[in-house]
Amino acid sequence: MTYLVDTNVLLRLAQNTDPLHPPARSAYVALEAEDKTLKIVPQTIIEFWVVATRPVSVNGFGFSIAQVSYEIGLMKQLFILQPDTSAIFTEWEKLVVKYHFCPLFKEST
Repeated sequence: MTYLVDTNVLLRLAQNTDPLHPPARSAYVALEAEDKTLKIVPQTIIEFWVVATRPVSVNGFGFSIAQVSYEIGLMKQLFILQPDTSAIFTEWEKLVVKYHFCPLFKEST
């Protein structure tokens, strides 16, 4: 059976201090042990980038560009990337890394 891994699961796997890290990790380990096919899609990685680079003060993880790039590299090793249009994803990834794209948020007062 094939499973599409949700962005929230990827975020919790990347943040080992998150209270939801243990169940996310357990689910991953269990599915891998059962030899299940685990896939990600470009949209999931894009969503991961947005949340992971967002400041903690506005409900993000506050990861650096380098850390997020590293985590995405791991994801691409652990999961099968099911492309929608691979050219779009490839171009997006090059641009966000090259230009250090990170959403800016204004804190509410």
